[in-house]
Amino acid sequence: MTFEDIRYTQQGSVATITFDRPASMNTARVQTHTELRAALDAADTDESVRAVIVTGEGRAFCGGTDISQGFQLPEGGDPASGRNIPPDVGGVTVLRLFRMRKPVIAAINGAAAGFGATFTLAMDTRIAAQGAKFAFPFTRRGICAESCSSWFLPRLVGMPAALDWMLSGRTFGADEALARGLVQELLAPEDLLPRAIEIAEEIATNCAPASVALNRRLLWQMLGAAHPAEAHMLESRGVAATLAGPDSAEGVASFREKRPPRFTGRVSDADFMDAWWPET
Repeated sequence: MTFEDIRYTQQGSVATITFDRPASMNTARVQTHTELRAALDAADTDESVRAVIVTGEGRAFCGGTDISQGFQLPEGGDPASGRNIPPDVGGVTVLRLFRMRKPVIAAINGAAAGFGATFTLAMDTRIAAQGAKFAFPFTRRGICAESCSSWFLPRLVGMPAALDWMLSGRTFGADEALARGLVQELLAPEDLLPRAIEIAEEIATNCAPASVALNRRLLWQMLGAAHPAEAHMLESRGVAATLAGPDSAEGVASFREKRPPRFTGRVSDADFMDAWWPET
């Protein structure tokens, strides 16, 4: 697929997806979502990619949905009954992100508002440049939370912060995002991408691909489990599957020999877990 709204690049085992509409603060239109999903598909199916970074070109990460011409999104259906409702396009993109088998790191270089903020919630690590700003401005635009953010945000930062940000729609700075757990690190702008690459390469170099995929899915999915026995059942199946593969033996050998591991397994070795959650 030819990309116009984003850039997709790969260096070594790390793929980088860059919002690339700097003249419009990297705002997202329907085409942007199509390209994002295609880029996520490309990274997820390429065995040479072990981790993904998402960032923005220019002074913004993503300024949200492009509403310069109004909300150019599908309308219709019966909201009261829920019949024939067109899916929220941001939610479709975030659910594709949720299904990723590779770790995804948000390198938030500037403004992240609306979809620009909610898109990051399904990523595994969020780091931000000093001076970055965030907003969940839906109440100030006369709409409701989107992109599955009402599920993700309180799980990441707790209900008090989620209520504060979602009900007020106010803009807040990177310092507050760090203090309340939305991002894990703040860095000087010039250090942001190098740090994201460092995190990605740490995983790519030292971790078995199938193990990363399994742990990522288990952690996210078990947020909704009713009892730890559900985790016990699935972890038992996962342990049995990974012990049957080559990487568990290599993990032990590299530990004993005090050397970096040379894992030969593939992310696709974890495809059996798709049967665990067919609805996703």
